[in-house]
This record gives sequence, C-alpha cells and structure tokens, in this order.
Amino acid sequence: MHITEKQLKLITETASREAIRAYKEDESKRSQEKHDRRLRNIKLLLKHYRALVLHCEKLEDDLIKFENTSIQELDIDEINVESIESIKQSKTKSIAMVYFVRGKMEAYKRSCSEDELKYFRVLEMKYLTKRKYTTLDIATEMNIDVRTVHRYIERAIKDLPVIFFGVEAIKFEG
Repeated sequence: MHITEKQLKLITETASREAIRAYKEDESKRSQEKHDRRLRNIKLLLKHYRALVLHCEKLEDDLIKFENTSIQELDIDEINVESIESIKQSKTKSIAMVYFVRGKMEAYKRSCSEDELKYFRVLEMKYLTKRKYTTLDIATEMNIDVRTVHRYIERAIKDLPVIFFGVEAIKFEG
C-alpha cells in the first residue's frame, strides 16, 4: 500500500492537531492540580498555625540557648554535627513559617476593603487567634449564620493564593 503526498499531509495535520489538543488538556489538568495543591497547602498551614505558634514560642528561646552551647556541653549519647545542624534547621524553618504566615495574613488584612474585613475577621477567629473558636462561637460573635461562617472562610481562603504565592497563583485565560 502506497500513501500519497496528500494523504500523508492529512495524516500529519490530524496527528498534530490531536497532539496539541492532548497537550493542552494535560497542561490544563496540571495547572488545576497545582492550584488545588496550593489551596490545600494554605488550608493546612492555617489548620496547624496555632500548634506551630505554640511550638515556636519555646523554640525561639531554645535556639538562642542552643547557639551558645558547645557540643561538649550537650547531654546526648550519640552526637554529630550533621544532626545538630538538622535540628537547628528544622527549628528555624518552623519559626520562619510562623513569621511567613503572620506576614501573609497581615498583607491579606491590609488588602481587604472595609466590607471585606469581615472575611478576615472570621478567618482570624477560626485559625489565628490564641483562643480556639468553634464555628458556632464565630457565628454568635459575628452575629451571622453558621453557614455564613463557612462561606466567609472559603471566600477568604480563595483570596489567599496570590498573597501567598504571587503571580504564579493567578490563572490566566489562554
């Protein structure tokens, strides 16, 4: 069987169109997964923020003491420089993450209009304050319905990716 020049051109064009279509679909799916992963990461950070703050309050003092302690003064059976550096880096990362979230939430608050501050306040009560508010507590305090609390939190979290991740979080239409 012999393929003519015209048939070859048609096959090539069709295959190219299908390859481009498949690539665009795959790229769109990857972009959506990246966006979803970012939202999940923000939700995880907020969910664990209070625990991280409590953890870091002690860490800051420990890091200062640790910096001024010689290896000989440490009471550890098996010790090496790598394990000490690893511990210091882990503690430093925890503290850095608390400051990162604090800074981003402050930026979010500053970006809110007077009307949008209600979203920030609900988010703050749910995740950031020292006191742990239930959804019902927030609804009562803010004089809103429990379902509204959930809507406000979702709205606030929807606004956070650009503040946390910059232009990379913006979905541009192609």
